Amino acid sequence: MLLIGASRMFGSAMRCMPLAQYAMQRGAGYRPLRALGTTRTVHDTSADDINKNRAPAIRRFWRNVSVGEKDGALVVLLDARAVKTPGGTPMRISARQPALAWLVAGEWESQKEFLGAHSLPLTSLVSRAIDGLSDASVRADVITKLLKYFHTDSVCLHDNHPRVLAELQERHYAPIAAWARSTYGIDIKTTTDMFVLRQTPEAADRLRAVVEGFSDLKLAALERAVMTAKSFLIALALVEQHISVEDAACAAQVEATAQTQLWGELENAHDLDNAAMRQILGASACAALNA
Repeated sequence: MLLIGASRMFGSAMRCMPLAQYAMQRGAGYRPLRALGTTRTVHDTSADDINKNRAPAIRRFWRNVSVGEKDGALVVLLDARAVKTPGGTPMRISARQPALAWLVAGEWESQKEFLGAHSLPLTSLVSRAIDGLSDASVRADVITKLLKYFHTDSVCLHDNHPRVLAELQERHYAPIAAWARSTYGIDIKTTTDMFVLRQTPEAADRLRAVVEGFSDLKLAALERAVMTAKSFLIALALVEQHISVEDAACAAQVEATAQTQLWGELENAHDLDNAAMRQILGASACAALNA
């Protein structure tokens, strides 16, 4: 059996699945409801409907997981059979990233009776790089999409009140903006008005050139981090190893943290959000190392 402690971090976020399942149940069907003499529709469904639409579960078919070499690259082996991407391409990991290969192996070793797709974040990132971002046109579209987040980046939006929010933004946002300015030699504008926030074309072009130089895997890591943090600059600082996963998560959750300090924590929900956020950002950081 393969024992990799680091992989257990990623598995902990699977506790978020009941919440996601509930959301699916509330949005899958409709039924009429009469109230005050009128008819309106509300979301409803049954367990049978959910099971009918659910993809068939994949039972664990392998006993042992290992890492091997093939054609100068690393491969994850399930009983001597190499893991493939959803597109059917053999999953090859650069020989410069042995830690990544063993972490991917750890994801597969940690599977129980049935395969949990959401417990394979690193496998998903490697697959995204191979199946999607190896296409030049897809890469270009993704980079353009990611740069849209830069123009309205939360790191560049600072509030004057409430005080707790303003202090958190100054603590977590300001250092990231300062790093980007000094590292890339660009002007990053900040404002208190989200409706006028827009970065200069020169700054966007400079960052586009930086991201265009990323490998497919590093771009996949950046994409996943941007989608999770909803911030281009937080994600960039993470994959460039300027900030830790914890720093990135704290910066991405500034508003949620301020609300918690003002109004209290929503039991269970915030814990689930925190775990899921760190799982995905952690996978992005690992995938970007030496990519």
